Amino acid sequence: MADNNIKTRDLTVDEGFKLGDFLKSWEMVLVYILVIINIILSVVRPDLYSLSTLQSIIQSGMDVSPLVLGMVLVLMLGDIDVSCAAVMIFASMCTGLAMDHGVPSIIAVLLGLLGGVCCGAINGFLVAYVGMPAVIVTISSSMLFRGIVEIILNVNSLKNFPSFYVSVSWNNIAGFFPVSLLLFLIMGAIFIYLLQKSRFGRKLYIIGNNATCGQYSGIDVKKTKLIVFMVMGLMSGIASILFVGRMGGSVSSSMGTGYEMNAIATCVLGGVSTNGGKGKVYGPIIATLIMAFLTYTLGLMNIDANNRKIVTGIVLIIAILISNFRDSSDAKKKSLISAKAREAK
Repeated sequence: MADNNIKTRDLTVDEGFKLGDFLKSWEMVLVYILVIINIILSVVRPDLYSLSTLQSIIQSGMDVSPLVLGMVLVLMLGDIDVSCAAVMIFASMCTGLAMDHGVPSIIAVLLGLLGGVCCGAINGFLVAYVGMPAVIVTISSSMLFRGIVEIILNVNSLKNFPSFYVSVSWNNIAGFFPVSLLLFLIMGAIFIYLLQKSRFGRKLYIIGNNATCGQYSGIDVKKTKLIVFMVMGLMSGIASILFVGRMGGSVSSSMGTGYEMNAIATCVLGGVSTNGGKGKVYGPIIATLIMAFLTYTLGLMNIDANNRKIVTGIVLIIAILISNFRDSSDAKKKSLISAKAREAK
């Protein structure tokens, strides 16, 4: 009987410990930050804090969301892609030029997506099969893709895009739920399954932690990296739809600069390690909303664009420091528990 009571008490403590871990998890910390930002927004501009404002905030931050999801997979490998914004503009150009030449809308959109996948395949081949560092490859390819767009478009802009681009970016379902947010959540659910539930996702974790170990475990590391960069290209193509729609249906070669940094920063804020092998999709999904609310709130506080970048950078640095502190603290706890377990034996 006494043994049963001890077991019951141990079980209760263990369940409480798990609940405590959940409430202190990085994803929940991000939720707390999002709530705090909303409270600040409601206090600073209560006259503007309404359903329409919330819709505008979300819609304005969704064009970078496909890049964030694709970047999660790239960072999971321990690689990086700073060409995704250039690929997004390249894909937009492919669609716009196809529309100008009378190609049906659906085919034009598919050509844009295909253009993004081809750009990703070039990056992936150079990284995986040639063995070049991802950062060097994608910096170079970013200049290449933007250079191609600049040569073709010159100072002109494309304005002939499918009409649903603007609708997807700015319309609401039943006047309430943003279409772009629904699309983001659907893509997020797919990536959660892909990274955290599928065999492919487990391969990414293994490669990110130790690519050599993954190779000896029977994983085709080169093929996996190629696929990931192609997926990144596809997501850049999807981002072009939301980006062009948010810009009102036009695009030029100079647009989208800095989007790759926003995507990387959002992933890091969401708890994805740039060293590879660590992170989940939940965090970047919440972080995407945080970045949208943060940018909009700073704008309502009449902080200019340059100062907004400074504030956003400071917030990201603090977030990374907190994340690193939590990681070191967890590591110490695990080593302490292991030491006590060895002493008990």
